[in-house]
Amino acid sequence: MRGLSITSRLFSRRTIQRRSLTTEAPSPPGPKKMEGPGEDPRPPWVYTGTRLMSFVIIPAVGLYSVFFYDFGDHEHVFQPPRRWAKSLINEAFTLSSAEEKLLLQEKQQQMTTTASSEKAL
Repeated sequence: MRGLSITSRLFSRRTIQRRSLTTEAPSPPGPKKMEGPGEDPRPPWVYTGTRLMSFVIIPAVGLYSVFFYDFGDHEHVFQPPRRWAKSLINEAFTLSSAEEKLLLQEKQQQMTTTASSEKAL
């Protein structure tokens, strides 16, 4: 009986959280420097550099995995963005119908000028 009353007291009590009475401002988030003889030897620019590198590397890995990584020959979730990018590239590097007509006219003019110059010789 005595054991039951102790356990019931343990579970029935509420945990009390005490607040500190200090007036110090909380420390800013970020890397904490070690104190004492084991102080961090790295200069502050290392932290800035690693953060900037992470801002560049993480999106680059994401873009690589979406547009270039080989997931096999089957249809996968990144096929629609790949098709969209391929269509944009094809549009940029193919000629329109007006440009094709202009190119054909220039070729015909070159052929006629070379044929007339060969006849002259």
